[in-house]
Amino acid sequence: MHNRHHLAPLDPKKELQVLDIGCGTGEWAIDMGDKYPNFDIQGIDLSPIQPTNVPPNVGFYVDDASEYDWNVEPGRFDFVHTRAMLGSFTSYGDIIKRALHYIKPGGYMESQEIMFTPTCEDGSMPPDWPFLDWTILSDEASEKGGTPLTIANKLKGWYEEAGFVDVREEVFKMPMNEWPLEPRLKKLGAVNELNWLAGIAGFTYKPFQNVLGWTKDQIEVCQLLPPCAFGMPFQLERMSLSSEIIGVPGGRAKMHLGQERTCVS
Repeated sequence: MHNRHHLAPLDPKKELQVLDIGCGTGEWAIDMGDKYPNFDIQGIDLSPIQPTNVPPNVGFYVDDASEYDWNVEPGRFDFVHTRAMLGSFTSYGDIIKRALHYIKPGGYMESQEIMFTPTCEDGSMPPDWPFLDWTILSDEASEKGGTPLTIANKLKGWYEEAGFVDVREEVFKMPMNEWPLEPRLKKLGAVNELNWLAGIAGFTYKPFQNVLGWTKDQIEVCQLLPPCAFGMPFQLERMSLSSEIIGVPGGRAKMHLGQERTCVS
């Protein structure tokens, strides 16, 4: 996203109410609080893992956005933000509908999600690559388990179905390793590769065992996991791999009659 924290057109001079759903460590909310001292930033998550030394306009709360009642009045927020929530909700579409209830007329909601299955534009990824098989099985497990991973390509439709207007979609390519020649993309690919390799074992055991019915031995013998999952050094193969990040930054709540309407280009 080229170092942008959001794609929606927010006015830094206004005093806006912002909600970050699934804030995790709180990094995005803290950065936004530093960048926009006029904004009031609230982050919610199921886990209280956020720091306490934060900007004065940032607060964190343990809450579940999948609950029907968000414990705030309707039309409270000017901007609702979600990012990397794949596999977190049984119905992401319902979260978007619920968010619209709590957004002021003319306010925005924005989501960025990653497409789980890797893509390859130069044909260097073989169809029988074990990591590709792993993503397909993981996607199957998430669907059967009721918390889908493949949601990024459905966001725009869910926004429109919920009743947002001026909805637009932007797609960003994110390298999965260091194949790009351009320094910024090469660095991004290196970081992305580390993220995958650090988390792949944790992404695997619970869904494969609890949903697909695999044993621990089956998971380790089938060689879908790279050696790093078992403590050995490993790199993703030097293929031209990318993931797509799909952002929906133009979901705007309808204005009431008599209020000015502006379109997002």
